[in-house]
Amino acid sequence: MIAGRSIPIQRSWLRTACWMVIMLVLLGLAAFLGMLGNYLMAGVFALFGLSCMAGVGSGSYITACPVCSKELRGLLGLKRCPQCLSYGQVSEGQYCELTADFVAKVPLLALPLGENRKMPPLCCACGAPADRTERLRIIRLEFAFDLDVPHCALHTGGADLDAITAAGKSKAQTPVLKVRSYAFYLACIKTNYPSLANMHINGNVSNHTVFASTT
Repeated sequence: MIAGRSIPIQRSWLRTACWMVIMLVLLGLAAFLGMLGNYLMAGVFALFGLSCMAGVGSGSYITACPVCSKELRGLLGLKRCPQCLSYGQVSEGQYCELTADFVAKVPLLALPLGENRKMPPLCCACGAPADRTERLRIIRLEFAFDLDVPHCALHTGGADLDAITAAGKSKAQTPVLKVRSYAFYLACIKTNYPSLANMHINGNVSNHTVFASTT
């Protein structure tokens, strides 16, 4: 993949130290439980402790969003900016926005669904012109609805409906549409979030914040 707009990343030594402390505590508990003969719990703590090595690595870096300049932390895998909703990932020491032709292997690119749920005439799996739709359904305590998502003749299963917990005291669930194609994802932003679309076109910095997922 050829990188789009990019920003250098830098290590946060405070976050590195925090991850190191957590890792050492968990591994210490694993060793202690192993000495007591509780091998099952020792294995669980050891697994979590070793997983903290990812936090010491990519999880300790920070950068700025190349689209809206908001500070981003925890750069593990694909990262969504909570302000402009753009996606990016780390490549060769740079945090790069995904290129429009990026296609995930499974529906991963999660777009929050508000009152507007208009779908662009593109395939959600590859970004090519769509010629049919597939109906998705989601049922939660807070909402339930069907959504017809565009697909081309060559692809199926390019999207999924899910729910995330919105930031705030209410902890209410909010629907999200997960898709494979970043071109389709960007077209959805342009259609349903005009103010955010201007950021993607002009690279403007804005203080307008869309809710952030707790995940």
